[in-house]
Amino acid sequence: MPIQNHPSASCSGLAGSLRRLALLLLASLAAASASAQPAPAHAHSAAPDTVTHDDAHRLEVAYTTLSSISGQVRNVFDSREVAEELPDIDENLHAIRHSVEETGQVVDIKQLQMCQLMLVNIQEQLAEWRTALGGAHEALEGMQGRLAGLARPPIREAATDAAARALAHADSALQTRQQRIGGLLAKRFGRTRQLQTQVAASYIQTLELQDEVGDQMRRFGRTTMRAAYPPLWAARAVPVAADADADHAAADRREIINFYFANNWDNWAFMLLIGLVFYGWVGYNYRRVKVRTLELEEDFRYLRPGPLAATGVVVFSLAPALELHPPPVYLALLQALLLVALTAVFARSWARPLFRYWLVLVAFVVVLTITNANAATGLGARWGLLVLNVLAAGLGVLLLWRLRETMALLRFLIPVTWLFIGLNLLAVVGNVFGRLSLAKLFSTAAIFGLTQGIGLAVFVELFTEAFHLQILGSRSGEGRAASFDFDQIEKHLLRLLTGVAALLWLLVFTSNLNVYTSLYAGLEQVLTAPHTLGSTVFTLGNILLFFFILFVSAQLQQYIGYFFGDVGEDDSAEARHRGSWLVALRLLLVVVGFALATAATGLPLSKIAIVFGALSVGIGLGLQSIVNNLVSGIILIFERPFHVGDFIEVAGKSGRVQDIGIRSSKLLSVTGSEIIVPNGDLLSNHVINWTRTNDHVRVDLVLRLAPGTDLQTDLQTARELIQEEIKTSPYTMHSLPPEILLSSINGQVYELKVLFWVTNIRQEQLTKSEILAGIYRRFTAQGLLLS
Repeated sequence: MPIQNHPSASCSGLAGSLRRLALLLLASLAAASASAQPAPAHAHSAAPDTVTHDDAHRLEVAYTTLSSISGQVRNVFDSREVAEELPDIDENLHAIRHSVEETGQVVDIKQLQMCQLMLVNIQEQLAEWRTALGGAHEALEGMQGRLAGLARPPIREAATDAAARALAHADSALQTRQQRIGGLLAKRFGRTRQLQTQVAASYIQTLELQDEVGDQMRRFGRTTMRAAYPPLWAARAVPVAADADADHAAADRREIINFYFANNWDNWAFMLLIGLVFYGWVGYNYRRVKVRTLELEEDFRYLRPGPLAATGVVVFSLAPALELHPPPVYLALLQALLLVALTAVFARSWARPLFRYWLVLVAFVVVLTITNANAATGLGARWGLLVLNVLAAGLGVLLLWRLRETMALLRFLIPVTWLFIGLNLLAVVGNVFGRLSLAKLFSTAAIFGLTQGIGLAVFVELFTEAFHLQILGSRSGEGRAASFDFDQIEKHLLRLLTGVAALLWLLVFTSNLNVYTSLYAGLEQVLTAPHTLGSTVFTLGNILLFFFILFVSAQLQQYIGYFFGDVGEDDSAEARHRGSWLVALRLLLVVVGFALATAATGLPLSKIAIVFGALSVGIGLGLQSIVNNLVSGIILIFERPFHVGDFIEVAGKSGRVQDIGIRSSKLLSVTGSEIIVPNGDLLSNHVINWTRTNDHVRVDLVLRLAPGTDLQTDLQTARELIQEEIKTSPYTMHSLPPEILLSSINGQVYELKVLFWVTNIRQEQLTKSEILAGIYRRFTAQGLLLS
């Protein structure tokens, strides 16, 4: 039937046949029940064209099986993605093989490391495809077996039996469908087997290349200290490689770069996120502070409004630490972008003579980088590298001499520059004695170490200035005074940031010097080696991680107040309220840090419970006071009988609350001394809070007047003069009139007691002094005498 070749027509005919098949099944069931009755004598045999119940059952099973296979084929692994991406994988493997097989040139260890990283990624991808294709092969093979089990003779169409004719039509439709599904299975099975063969071949090639790259890296480590080339005085000129070979090598490097960017786009996304956060943070605070005046130029030397260049310095300084084994071209690109960003920052920050020195340094770095990237080993290339290394060492000495004052501000640069000079001198020695691989390794590490060190040094300064700007923005946004002492905060922050920058620089530098892997392997073995103490198994890495998390949480709780503009110099009610929830936030950071540090130890909860049980015994024996202070500190934080900034008296000591700690609190007395009070004393003793609801305080003055001729008149005049003087003071409350009382009279002196309110308790003594001096002047002018 030609119409069956059209899918819709086939489905329509098949549906009709199936409806007839259902009727036939009912008829056959009725016939089967009738066959149980005794047959007539003349019906001793069945007609040859009668449909049996077994035929209908086999047809039903075949239809169900075909429907199941048809649904499963759609769920089998789609190999089109493998077919599309496998040629790219083969091209990358070809590029890696050509890069590894280059002979007669200096081995580029960074290129080998990148090839090794690429091979690992390719192997993981191929292993995933092998597993998926293997599962698809087994599934398709099982379907083919089930389809082959449906083989049966066709049902003949009977001329007289309608049910037989309907069943024969249904069987014909199922046979057509079975053939179509069989062809589809065979096609997909063949394509899957072909892809399996190709993936297996690529996987084997990956293993071979991994062995070859590993051999070259081991050979590089063994031959680095040996003279692989003749000494410079005995070297001869060698022919330059053909342009075709150079073009082919460049094409292979482009393939490697494209693969790197395609598989490491998340690094760029993370770098972009860092840049957007820093740019938005600085820009937002500049809008809040509105720094446009010259008095803050010295405080913000590198950070300016519209911090695009500063953002570039931050991003490209941190980028090399995100990937320690990138392609050399990618590393050179990051270095170039960092130099551009630094040049833009220095153009607005450094004096013209210093900036000209910087431009010379940038030009020299570019030339030296290009020379190091050249894999040629000819006599001219070696002499050129030798001259550049000598000039680089001299430039480093010039930097230390000419830019010492500027570099002293960037504290990180002095040791980095000395190392730059030393590595270039070592590169000269290696080049002269034929150790060209070692010479280029030293030269590349020196130049990348210098640029990375400059970038991280400026990064430290930029982040410090951004933190200063954050404090200014928080204080300006809340209407507080912008002036405060940033020097103490800056010292702690610079020390912390310099330590972080040093670790990042050391990480990248050891990677460029090709010693990171060895150091990391040795350190990993030390840190992950299990140790046993009784029944407890631990590692040094877990212990160090425990203390590191505690250190980080301690630093965060220390600087969190600065981030919100709290520098401990504000006495407003808003500042006191903010100080209270900052104390709670610090406590939360400490608790979370301790919980994370405990989890990082890797110890089971039962062991930790034993440790805490032992601690409870120690607490019961001798640590009651410490625990009492700790618990009291937590109660003070949540009960809040006073806030940071309140003026309190406790146990005969008075002062402004400067800090509420976990174990003790700090008071700043009116004389400037700091009083450390344990939290247990604050909770157990009577505390007088002078500023719980407001800063007002009532003070009293005692005045003694010499007797005059008219007591009534003298008293009235004295009251008027005292009231006028109190009302003119900016530190007194004018809404509450002062009380002037006659406390005693004797023959020589009239004693007056003056009661009035001061708006700020911290101005009590100053206000009393000024008012007393003013009263004396007024009394003298009116002829009243104080005795």
